[in-house]
Amino acid sequence: MKEKICKGILAAYFFIMTVVYPLYAPGGYLRIGEVKYYFFRNVTLVTLAVLCAVILLAALMSRDREWIVKHYRQMSVTDWFAYGYCLVVMLSYLCSDYKEDALWGEEGWHMGVVSQIMFVLLYFFFSRCFWHRDGTSAAVAGYGTADGSIAAIEDRAAGSSIAVAGDRAAGSSSTEVGRWLGLWLFTSAAVFLLGICNRYSVYPIVMEGQTETFISTLGNINWFCGYWSVTAPIGIMLYWCGRQGVTRVLTGAYSFLAMLSGVTQGSNSAYLVYLVMFPAIFILSLRDKKKLYRFLELGMIFALACQTGRLLQVLPGFTYNYWNERPGESRGITGILIDSDAAAVLLLLLTGCYLVVRLLDKGRYLRLEKVKRLRSILIMAAVVGSLGIFWVLAGDGFVILRETGFVVESDGYLKVIPDDDWGNGRGATWNCGVNAYREMDLLHKIVGVGPDCFADHIYDVPKLAERMWDEFANLRLTNAHNEWLTILINTGALGLLCYVGIYATAFVRFMKRAGKKPLLYACAMALLAYTVHNMVSFQQILSTPYIFIVLGIGEGLAREDGDITGEQQIE
Repeated sequence: MKEKICKGILAAYFFIMTVVYPLYAPGGYLRIGEVKYYFFRNVTLVTLAVLCAVILLAALMSRDREWIVKHYRQMSVTDWFAYGYCLVVMLSYLCSDYKEDALWGEEGWHMGVVSQIMFVLLYFFFSRCFWHRDGTSAAVAGYGTADGSIAAIEDRAAGSSIAVAGDRAAGSSSTEVGRWLGLWLFTSAAVFLLGICNRYSVYPIVMEGQTETFISTLGNINWFCGYWSVTAPIGIMLYWCGRQGVTRVLTGAYSFLAMLSGVTQGSNSAYLVYLVMFPAIFILSLRDKKKLYRFLELGMIFALACQTGRLLQVLPGFTYNYWNERPGESRGITGILIDSDAAAVLLLLLTGCYLVVRLLDKGRYLRLEKVKRLRSILIMAAVVGSLGIFWVLAGDGFVILRETGFVVESDGYLKVIPDDDWGNGRGATWNCGVNAYREMDLLHKIVGVGPDCFADHIYDVPKLAERMWDEFANLRLTNAHNEWLTILINTGALGLLCYVGIYATAFVRFMKRAGKKPLLYACAMALLAYTVHNMVSFQQILSTPYIFIVLGIGEGLAREDGDITGEQQIE
């Protein structure tokens, strides 16, 4: 009974967070960050309070005095890192000189103690309660078939809802969970489509405070891209590991919209995701020719999305409106992809490769399992190719790096490799973050200055405050625009260790089990994309809650049917 009640509560919360929350924007873009945060905070606090009450009441009624001990005995290595991160956050708060900001967070960001603990609790509840086991299911969410396939996708009257139904043993429970997953992707597709329209000067929904830096119902392009970095990889990976038929049509359409919105939305951080995601998918595809077909198809979808971005500018009333030198023209990486023939050439090359692979397979010459040495060479080529692309962009001025290495200036501050102007000022924020950590005493280097207290510490150090004024005038720098560096300052070395441990252990464990439970591929890719994206971005309430939900979903899959063995079990 307890499990069913908790699952029902989490299902309602999942619906609110994946359907209502992204579209919730009363008042348009005026104070949209604050409005979104209070919505998330209030709904999440009520949900977590009810869940805790249900669990405590069930424990009292069952008179099970060892339920906490049993919980600890079944904690995975990822659980322990999450638990440790929660403890470090509270310890950092106790040692902080800025307790008010540390509790609720900096105004406009709200990544304080309350938010961090909510994230961790969401992870634990989704990993334990969202996947209710009735003893008959061998596959959670229908992805646990032996061949790792997606069994079906149903088209619902209310819209195209992806319902992933696994082997028949999973029954209606798997179909129900698949509908929730599909609803999330369907809603995110609507968000992406609206963002594409806005970027091309079409506004189906009038939003007060509209400017070129705001799109869709999410607000600033950095916030939009953060949301995109979590949701887009899930749908893309579902296409990669899906079966033929309706599954491919719907996930293919979703992948197209996701890639088009990623190319056109305006933030270059999306290209970091592409630069890591495609080589990762390629490497995963080298063990199965069907997956290799899917990789090439995804490449063609990407090239087609870029070409579509180019063609949209020809339509009456459609004008690409971000970072234009002249109306209808874009610049930078986006300009290469939607204003030149590069995407068309890429589409032709990928189509040719696809046809060649098909012909080789038809002639029974394509046997990936027998070319281990070639596979290693291809993996190396993928890695070198990604680095080469990054280097070319750096050479062309799209990514500007200092020619010198580490330099200590006359004022005693360390200048790290990125130029101050790199990444729209991210070089300066990184330099400031590194020097801010150097200014801490030993205690605060270990536990940090307090969650979301980056700005309080920066502007309390005169030299750093002066530098920030020179770089950003009256704009207040609230984070380093690098998630890990910001966490290092806010929660110290211990906090960073636990936070990185959560993602690293989860990614490795998900990938190890993804062969039998392919949904874990989607979870792992979302973790990778979010992490890479946030190397030039930050925690925020439109992406971080979702990644902890994904972590919980993946952990629930990994733990299914008592799958806590060896490295995961601590007794």
